[in-house]
Amino acid sequence: MDYSSIVFREFTPESLHRIERYRQEEAERLASDRLQRQTIRQDDSDLLYSSMRKSSNYEQPNLKRKPNKELAVGQTLPRALQTKFPAELIGKPIEEIDRSTSACFIFSPYNCFRHLAIRILTHSLFSTFVMLTILANCIFMTLKNVPETYEYIFTVIYTLEALTKCVARGFILEKFTFLRDPWNWLDFIVITLAYITFFVNLGNVSVLRTFRVLRALKTVAVVPGLKTIVDALIQSLICLRDVTVLSSFILSIFALVGLQLYMGVLRQKCVPTYESFINGSNFSVGFNMSYDSYVKEIHNEIYWYQEDDIHVVCGNASGSRKCPHGYICWKDLGINPDFGYTSFDSYGWAMLSCFRLMTQDYWENLYQLVLSAAGRYHFFYFV
Repeated sequence: MDYSSIVFREFTPESLHRIERYRQEEAERLASDRLQRQTIRQDDSDLLYSSMRKSSNYEQPNLKRKPNKELAVGQTLPRALQTKFPAELIGKPIEEIDRSTSACFIFSPYNCFRHLAIRILTHSLFSTFVMLTILANCIFMTLKNVPETYEYIFTVIYTLEALTKCVARGFILEKFTFLRDPWNWLDFIVITLAYITFFVNLGNVSVLRTFRVLRALKTVAVVPGLKTIVDALIQSLICLRDVTVLSSFILSIFALVGLQLYMGVLRQKCVPTYESFINGSNFSVGFNMSYDSYVKEIHNEIYWYQEDDIHVVCGNASGSRKCPHGYICWKDLGINPDFGYTSFDSYGWAMLSCFRLMTQDYWENLYQLVLSAAGRYHFFYFV
């Protein structure tokens, strides 16, 4: 785009009247041209229209002009305009760039309060003050027994920041308003939750107050470099959706294989044999116990073999871990290891176990448990 012919002028009520007059004249000219084309034959009208353009140097207006993205709010001015832009127009509406819309249906582009809000919002010290406030808030959140007064002060500062943006840019209806920026959604949610915890008695509000830590993310919106990096990361994640689908498909295959091979094997425990249970000194309960009573009794975990206060996972297959003398490996007893989180008993738990193997999150424990229960030759599954 050629910026050499651009002249910056302040957007005033006279500018609005002039633009409306231009639009009215343009509409009348289009209406007359349309009427003339209807009364003259198409071929003659085309010749007449071309001759008019050559003789009067008339240019048909382009009604589908699009705004220049380089001049959008929040963007750095092109270098060709940085030297030409007048310093006295900073923070003021510019003709041919800004639209004549009211903020929150109250503050017109010529309102003195809106001019003041724009001045504050575009000042370099405003971003510095917000950054220092966020850092101070993070420091106070790390301290214990901090008075609630400080929380009120920080909430008031964040509220004034949001109100300044709303007065300067509008709330949500028009483009480039406060809530049209996704980074401001976080500010709005955090401020709303803060006032809910202040004025509404919700009993245990500790869960809501944990959202205060999200205020640290405001630094991303304040620092332009961080915002650019985060936006690039989000776009990269969007581009990786096909890779995510493929990885999920591969994990599903291994999860289904593990579900067929290892369902219930991690619940195998070493229990005393029937003979040792009724005759042994450690488990003597009487000679008259029937086998059915024995089966019911060994489901009590106090009889299961332990090492280091952990129930041993055993197996009957070749290469699996065998139980010591006087014990036998029994299946479907108790819960799975790690409080039931390590298992292949359902598709969901199998997917979680495969994801754990893929990310190598303490995978060696799962590896040893499966080999102890299913046999050493099952290491091919993990390879």
